[in-house]
Amino acid sequence: MINKIYSKVNPSLILHIIYTNDKIDEKISSKKVNSLTEPEHCLQVMAFEMPAGTKSNPHKHNIQERRTTQTHEALLLLKGSIELFIYDIDDSFVDKKILNEGDCYVIINGGHYIQTLSDVKFFEFKNGPYYGPEKDKTNIN
Repeated sequence: MINKIYSKVNPSLILHIIYTNDKIDEKISSKKVNSLTEPEHCLQVMAFEMPAGTKSNPHKHNIQERRTTQTHEALLLLKGSIELFIYDIDDSFVDKKILNEGDCYVIINGGHYIQTLSDVKFFEFKNGPYYGPEKDKTNIN
């Protein structure tokens, strides 16, 4: 499932994008790059499928001044299951989803928390720099 969850406060605003492992293949096509996020998002998440022996061109990324005003976050679940709780930009509860091994979610706006349903391992990705929880996080009550 490719599921975009929109704000109830501002219905044109994407809060979260969820890609379940069983449906990521629908997003990956014969194109070389399959962006899971929009070009204007602070965190770019791409999906690739390449046959054995494929090589990318040797490259480096150019120094580029970028300005971001919020932290975007992605989580790739390697093992286990979690329940994801999604909050709107006004801190109101929106929805909850179960994610399983191989699933990925991207937080564009709003808030979240997770509850593990089994032992889990995951990667979490954020744009930086990271200034610590005092500056980078606000708890939702």
